[in-house]
Amino acid sequence: MFNFWNNRYIFLSILVFFSSLVKGQTANESYNRGLQLMASENYEMAIEEFSAAIELVPFFYEAYYERGRSFQLLDQHNKAISDFSSAIEHNDEFTHAYFNRALSYTASGHQNLALKDYNQTIYLEPDFLDAYMKRSEIFIRESKVEEAINDLSKVLELGHENANVYLNRGKLYLQQEEKELALEDFSKAIGLDSLHTELRLERAILLSDNEEFALASQDLDVAIECGVSNQHVYYLRANALFYAGEYLSAVEDYTTLINTFRQRNEEIYNQRALSYFYAGEFEAATRDFTRVIGLNRNNEDAYIYRAKAYHELGQDSQALADYRIILLTNPDNTLAYKERGLMFFNNGNYNEALEDFNKAIQICPTADLYFLRATLFTHLNDKINACNDLKQAADLGHEEAQKQHSDFCY
Repeated sequence: MFNFWNNRYIFLSILVFFSSLVKGQTANESYNRGLQLMASENYEMAIEEFSAAIELVPFFYEAYYERGRSFQLLDQHNKAISDFSSAIEHNDEFTHAYFNRALSYTASGHQNLALKDYNQTIYLEPDFLDAYMKRSEIFIRESKVEEAINDLSKVLELGHENANVYLNRGKLYLQQEEKELALEDFSKAIGLDSLHTELRLERAILLSDNEEFALASQDLDVAIECGVSNQHVYYLRANALFYAGEYLSAVEDYTTLINTFRQRNEEIYNQRALSYFYAGEFEAATRDFTRVIGLNRNNEDAYIYRAKAYHELGQDSQALADYRIILLTNPDNTLAYKERGLMFFNNGNYNEALEDFNKAIQICPTADLYFLRATLFTHLNDKINACNDLKQAADLGHEEAQKQHSDFCY
C-alpha cells in the first residue's frame, strides 16, 4: 500500500540534504574566490566573498579567519578581532586565529590581551616561532628582560638564525650587565650580517669597554664605510684609535669632529692635542693645548702637557712659565712638581730636580716618585738615600725598585 506520508518525509530529507550540499558548495566557492582576491591584495572584495560564505554557512570558521585577516590587512583591527573571536568560538584550537588576534590586539594597544593569545598559541603549538618573536616584543616593552631572553633563545633554538634576534638578545644581556654574553651575541650576529651598522656600533662600544681598542676601531671603520656618518661614530672611533696608539689616525677623526661637526670644545681640542703629543708632533700639540687653555684657564693638565711639549721643542723657558702658572694656582699639584723635576733632571739640574721631587713626595708619596728620587740620588752618588727610596718604592709594589734594591743595596 502506498504510504504518502513516509514517502513525503523521505523526499523532504533528500531535499534538505541537497540544499545543504548546494549551500556548502556555494560557500566554498565564495571562500575560494575570497582567497584569490586576497592573493591579489583586493581585500575589500575578498571580505564580500567571505561574508557570503559565512551567510550560507554560519559555522565556517576558516571564512571568519580569512575575513579577519582581510580586515587586519586594511588596519581595521576591531573588526579583525571580532572575526578571529568568531573563528575561535567555532574551533577553540585554531592556533593561527589566536596568533592573528594577538597581532590585532597589539595594534589596538591591548598588550595584556595580546599576551594571553600568544600564550595560548604557544600552548597549542609549542614550536610556533613567530609567536615567540612577537611575545618577546611585548616582554621587551614591559621590561621583562629574563622572559624576553628566554623567548629569543627559543627562536634561535628553533633554527631562526637571524642577526636582529642576536642583536636584541645581546641588548637584553647588556641590561643584565652580562657583557660577555652580549659580546658573544653581537659577534654571532655580525657573522650573519657583516654590514649591519648597529651591530658594529654596539660591539665597538663593548670592545672599547674591554680595552680592545684596535678591534673596536675596525668595527667603526665598517660602520662609517657603510654610510654611518655622524658625530657620535667619529667620536667613538677617534677615542678607540687614540687608546689603540694610532695617534695620527685619531688626529684625523678629531679634526673631522672639529671642522665638519663644529665640535670646537675643550674635550675635543684636548684629545687632539694629546694625540699630536704622543705622535711626537709637539708644535701642533702646543697649538691645541693653547686652544684648550683659552677655553678653560683652570685646565692644569693642559698646562703640564704644553710645558712637556715645549721642553721637547727645546723651549724650556716657556715650559717653566707654564709650570709656574700651575703652581701659583695650585701649590699642591703633584704632577707639576714631578714633571718639572724630570725636566730639571734631564737637563742635569739635580738640585732643582731634588727640590721638586721632595715637594711631590711630601704632597703624595707614590712608588713612582720614590723610584724617581732614588734614581736621582744614584746620580748624586748618595747610595744610602737611594736605597732608602728604593725600599719605599718596593714596599709600595714597584717591581723595578724591588729588583734594583736587591741588586744594588746588598
